[in-house]
Amino acid sequence: MSQRSLLTRNIPKLDLSLSITLFTYFAILLPVLALLAFEIRKRHLHKSEPRGCRKIGSRIESSLADEYDPKYAEGKPASKDENGNERWKVKGLFTYPVKSCRGVELYRGDILKTGIHYDRMFTFAQLGSPFPVSSSTPKAVAANHQWKFISQRTVPLLALVRTEIWLPDPSSPTYSPRATETRSGGVLVIKFPWEKEGWRRTLAWIMRRSTETEKSFRVPLEPDADLIKQNGYETEPVMVQKNIPTGLNMSVHVPPELKYFLGITHPMALFRVHSDHPREVFRCAPKKEDLGYQPVVGFADAYPLHILNLASVRDVGMQVTKDIPKLSAMRFRPNILITGPKDYAEDHWKRIRIGDYEYYCVCRTTRCVLPTADPETGEKNAENQPQKHLNKERAIDQGARGLGCLGMQMVPALEKGTIKVGDDVEVLATGAHWYLRQ
Repeated sequence: MSQRSLLTRNIPKLDLSLSITLFTYFAILLPVLALLAFEIRKRHLHKSEPRGCRKIGSRIESSLADEYDPKYAEGKPASKDENGNERWKVKGLFTYPVKSCRGVELYRGDILKTGIHYDRMFTFAQLGSPFPVSSSTPKAVAANHQWKFISQRTVPLLALVRTEIWLPDPSSPTYSPRATETRSGGVLVIKFPWEKEGWRRTLAWIMRRSTETEKSFRVPLEPDADLIKQNGYETEPVMVQKNIPTGLNMSVHVPPELKYFLGITHPMALFRVHSDHPREVFRCAPKKEDLGYQPVVGFADAYPLHILNLASVRDVGMQVTKDIPKLSAMRFRPNILITGPKDYAEDHWKRIRIGDYEYYCVCRTTRCVLPTADPETGEKNAENQPQKHLNKERAIDQGARGLGCLGMQMVPALEKGTIKVGDDVEVLATGAHWYLRQ
């Protein structure tokens, strides 16, 4: 037997079909496993809480759980203090960190001269024109190239954008005074609906994440000078109603998916109130020399606080039942929701006390199209309700002809205070109101 025959005889034959099969499986499984590991890591990061922080907000049942109970429709006789002042109760407290986005329900809140702490501290905005301008651009065109706030008036899907406030907590095992979350005074977490497409959607289904259809991002709550420089935040003007305050552009944190979800085509940004450039409040507000300080707001439309009587909401709800079977008080975005007074009793309040602190009821709240957006679905009412009803039946202010009114705008009597659910509401003075337009 030849040497070649012996060599061939002692070498095992390779099963090519098995090798090809194994290679094919390996080639398919390797990227899938890599993607699986990537998705697991993303899921962990998404789920993890901001380091060394605690989330603020009410941890008990929502005050709105029974808002449709018929008992709130009629009001009830007020108890009276030793001076004979009528007294009712605070039912719910809400702060809205990002203008027109879903708010945070509180059990207790700090009152500042800007309103409830963190209220309208941020706003989304878009450029009026997607094209850059130069020194040779006509003024009329350049004027359109400006950041302008967006709200549910034009972008109702903002109703589905959720917000969370996380504050540094020294008792947390992950707390560190040098951590970014601590240096920035806390974290704003923003979440919005987002469902993956293509292979990512398939992989999410494999991982049984079909019900997890949210995307989130974080923003420093109160960044210091180092963080501002590190993140490249720019100070820019942004139009809010007819005012053009200066804000801090923090759009570097905003994922492109949010713009797609909201259906916005122009460049989009997230602005934070600039502490060195407050928006002063005049019009119906008390004067500085009378109040002792100058009223200011963040990105609120007009005044620091909005109070709403649930009995008034229930009466409007009964008038629009055909178009809106259940009209939630959250359509009107109150800071303070009260129960007890007869419907619309608040129309003539001038000064009230809540708990230990006094407030000026400076004017009625005129209503735009925003309450036509369902806060649960982000869809506008096809019959333009409740605005149609309010404009017809609640255009009660001679200074706001043709505009429906519901609720009252308020200014705190002091620059600092506190408020909590269950506080007594006492009416100290009543009188006439005349709304002053911007």
